[in-house]
Amino acid sequence: MRKRAAMILALGLLTTLSTAPAAAGAASVDRIGSFETVLAVAMPNEFPVASLMRADCSSLIRIERPDGSSVEIQDCQLSDNPVMIPEFQGQPPSQAFVHEAGPCLWHSDYWFIVAGTDVLASSVRYVVTPSGHVNARSEYPAEPLVCE
Repeated sequence: MRKRAAMILALGLLTTLSTAPAAAGAASVDRIGSFETVLAVAMPNEFPVASLMRADCSSLIRIERPDGSSVEIQDCQLSDNPVMIPEFQGQPPSQAFVHEAGPCLWHSDYWFIVAGTDVLASSVRYVVTPSGHVNARSEYPAEPLVCE
């Protein structure tokens, strides 16, 4: 009986200790939806000519980590609405288009929509399928990037 009680106590203690860091953090999650964005669907030598399209986004989930850094995950669908400059209008790719970029090249739709501010990502990766589906993931440091 003592051995069983000791095992139950040890298991309970391990469970409590393993969940404490997750519960102690100040992480937060926010979701917005139904907005429009513009993104590249190709990267030709003469970019941005024939490279950009509008997309209707059904959701953007922003997860802020306890250290203040964050990740944004967007789900969008290319639209037929043209971009502002006709020469820049692209078309859906014939095969999946994957775009990856480093610091200062992706602007947060989340911060533009909720606060009207321009916050730049430290990295982004998105995929555009031939059917026009777009899935994007962008990362942001705890301290906003200062880009030239």
